[in-house]
Amino acid sequence: MMYQPDLVTETGPLQTRWRGPEESNRLDCETGVLLRMVLEPVFRQSSSWAGLRRRLAGKGFDLGFYLGRLVLNDRQSGARICSCKFLGYPLGTLAKRLGRAKVAATRNGNGLGLLLD
Repeated sequence: MMYQPDLVTETGPLQTRWRGPEESNRLDCETGVLLRMVLEPVFRQSSSWAGLRRRLAGKGFDLGFYLGRLVLNDRQSGARICSCKFLGYPLGTLAKRLGRAKVAATRNGNGLGLLLD
């Protein structure tokens, strides 16, 4: 079964392979640079939202929304890694190139959303 981020409630900071158990929502700069380097061709070469998600899935990532921001998630665990803006690809820039994103918002008001193909 694929991870459904709208079904999971985050209760506190969890340690993942992307961050430690501290309250910080930031990646360290080395990890950020490596992610940008690896994912830059994926974002640059994609011509649709579906294509972008497919290419990201091939690298173990997915997209979602958190508090109105487009975020990169770990595909296996569903852990939120960082915003796409942090990677240099804000939602506005991607929307101009790929078209308007189709998003399914959750009904519980927690700010999570699923990007639809």
